[in-house]
Amino acid sequence: MADDTTRPLKRRRPDRVIAACDLCKRRKVKCDGEQPCGYCTRKHRAETCTFTAPKQRGLPRSSVSTPAEPSRLRDVETAGDLRRASTPENGHHEVPSSSPAANSKDDNHEDTAVPLEGRILRDARGQVIFIGDCAPLSFLQTVRHLIAAEADPEGFAVPASRDSIIEVALPSSTQTPNSLAVDPRDVQALVDAYSVATSGLVDLFERDTLCNEIKMWANGLTGHADEATAAVLYLVLAIGAQERDETQAEAWFKHARDILLKHLCNGMNVSTVQGFALVAVFMLRAYQPNGAYLYFSLAARTAYAIGIHRTEVNASFGEQTKAMRDRVWKSLRVIDILISNVLGRPTSTSDVDCTVKYNVAKTNNDLAVQMLSASVQIFMIVERVVVEVYSRKRISLRIASYVSRQLKGWASNWLQPLSDTIHHLIPDDSAEVLVGSCSTLCSYFYGIMLLTRPFLIYDLYEHMGASLKGGGTHVEHQEKRRYADAALEAAASFVETLRAAIQTNRMPRRMPLIVAWLFPASLVLAASILGRFGLTFEKDCEASIRCLDYFGQLDPHAKQYSLITQSLLKTTTSHHMKREQQSRSQRRQASAKLFGLICSNPPTPAQEPEAGTPDASAAPSVHATAQHGNPAAWNVSDWTIYDADFFALPWHNENDQGLQDFLQPGTHPVDGAAVADIPLFPMYDQQMRGGFM
Repeated sequence: MADDTTRPLKRRRPDRVIAACDLCKRRKVKCDGEQPCGYCTRKHRAETCTFTAPKQRGLPRSSVSTPAEPSRLRDVETAGDLRRASTPENGHHEVPSSSPAANSKDDNHEDTAVPLEGRILRDARGQVIFIGDCAPLSFLQTVRHLIAAEADPEGFAVPASRDSIIEVALPSSTQTPNSLAVDPRDVQALVDAYSVATSGLVDLFERDTLCNEIKMWANGLTGHADEATAAVLYLVLAIGAQERDETQAEAWFKHARDILLKHLCNGMNVSTVQGFALVAVFMLRAYQPNGAYLYFSLAARTAYAIGIHRTEVNASFGEQTKAMRDRVWKSLRVIDILISNVLGRPTSTSDVDCTVKYNVAKTNNDLAVQMLSASVQIFMIVERVVVEVYSRKRISLRIASYVSRQLKGWASNWLQPLSDTIHHLIPDDSAEVLVGSCSTLCSYFYGIMLLTRPFLIYDLYEHMGASLKGGGTHVEHQEKRRYADAALEAAASFVETLRAAIQTNRMPRRMPLIVAWLFPASLVLAASILGRFGLTFEKDCEASIRCLDYFGQLDPHAKQYSLITQSLLKTTTSHHMKREQQSRSQRRQASAKLFGLICSNPPTPAQEPEAGTPDASAAPSVHATAQHGNPAAWNVSDWTIYDADFFALPWHNENDQGLQDFLQPGTHPVDGAAVADIPLFPMYDQQMRGGFM
């Protein structure tokens, strides 16, 4: 037997190299084991070069699927992702396995083990923060990867700078502080502006007495021994003044916030809860969602401390106080779910120990009074989608069908009256009802998009020719397409509803809820151009950009979202045109080979319809779909969102593998690259580079 030292070295198979990076393993190319490796560097994928430790046989399931604790942060400014610490023994990074095959056969009856892959970025102050999977910015990440895989694979090199669009850093004021005095003559206008700004978001006060109480307080005719109450009144005025006098609003806000923090531990009452809830609302409208997230937690914990989440406790204070405390809890739930969806983080409140009912029967036909009930009910469905799909990273047709029935039940009660308020506005209707109706309907359309986004991404990759796992019957395939189509119809209906509301000239420009939902709708419409529908939704996407520009006159987030969507639309439209041109050229060449035709210059793609493009009028309308069937049938037994068992499903756990690949990190549908491989950030300086973002 020859000595091993004299035997020529055989090239090892790349997939057997222990220190190979994940991409080299999948593509079966040679890897040098460096971080980043040479192959990823040449392919401009250095920032996504990751290493997965080999599974050790015989270890329990928990030891395989639990991610290691991060011990270092590598180049956050340019990578924007959380690396796993390397061990001295093996010298490469350890990340959790995302394949369902990592589970043993004995665990097949349990949930698929899905490690949570964190995405981080820096805020305006340079602090590292976490953005979850359901957040609009995470959806932007998915769409960016879709564009990179299909339209422009070399168009996402790491730039030298990035834009911060998660938090707006307010400049430190060097001017003399504004007077805290309140002019009684301005109270009515400020309270009206407050009511419009918070319609459909919070309902914390007796609307008939709020204005009179503030007027008496401003005139010095009444004093409040409880300073928290005075802080609440300052916050009402501050929110009302945000659009017309931001400097004065900021002065009132800071004074009220300092009062609440000073007396937080001395006494907790309803005013304290109202105060910190309004602090969160003000900060959302000031484009500071992180600050709102932190201050809202104080409102939530205070509410638990005084029992606002228990309706039997609220009833002990009398019927009028009970109704007010119940409304405060509902308001907290709406704000909480809004903030948690914007940032993709867990909520601060829960319904596990809550007994406040969200489906209280209508006592009158005043839509302004009932607005909060409609809003909290749709937000509860949104929370179900987040928990069942994005937090657990699983999706199936059965889950989608179950949640869609709840959306139908909500629509049968609220869709018609809210739509009539916007599209057939009565002159006497107030701006408060209009804004509340628009905000609530936008949340409804967002709930549909949030549920159907995985189906849309699945459908787009399939149309691009990706080889997807999971198979399924023809009926299941068509059902997935129906949900993908619903995402587009919901986005188009969203834009149509918002345009109608803006045209009334009653819509404020500081609307964090609408802007947060409008951005994913714009991404859905822009990305759809790569799919079966081609340019069908191009006009809707352009309309969404105009809506973003409307809010972008004051809102820097909306302005940035508009630039991103414009660049995305330009990229997808250009790619669609090139794809049509190539298809036309191939048909010409094939015809020439068959019959000897002389190839001439083909017409532009805009002159002939896309083959196989469905007619926009043939797609089912979200408004029409919500009213099919017997509306009453959806309200009898399916409406369980107010029960303590909110997070329980009426069947055993299941997964649709083909769809679930798009919710788990480490899937590789196109060209060996994963949906979750590219970091969430950096954002691209669109003005400097002139390309997509």
